[in-house]
Amino acid sequence: MTTEKVNDLEIVPLLSYFDPKKFRLIPADAQMFSGGISEVPVHINLHADFGKQLDFDTRNLQKLYGFGIICKEMIVVNQGVYYSPKRGGKLRLVELNDCGELWIMKFDFYDATSKLYAVKPNVVKELLNEARKPAFLDYTVL
Repeated sequence: MTTEKVNDLEIVPLLSYFDPKKFRLIPADAQMFSGGISEVPVHINLHADFGKQLDFDTRNLQKLYGFGIICKEMIVVNQGVYYSPKRGGKLRLVELNDCGELWIMKFDFYDATSKLYAVKPNVVKELLNEARKPAFLDYTVL
């Protein structure tokens, strides 16, 4: 996506969509399983430079996986013009994509439609740093 198109997106407050205390990172192989009944899967695509800014070791991964609790703001998006009566309008996946000065938050729906917003990188950093992480993996930076 070009810089002009990214800059044309509405910038939304990411923490209105995801509460860091209710957001959890998961191992890559766990993303094949569904989360809780009120959770939506989240894929985070980041550049290595951004990973170095985090309080935990991403092991140079360029993709992280997680689950977030569906909140009121997501329900509003789900019931807007992107609502699909045929497929129930259900949110299938949220992607957070590192585009440098801004991140793109993409809502993917089961009917193959999507909705894009922009979010600020410092808030993505806050979300990831405060997220719950699997206890059996050492994500701490030494």
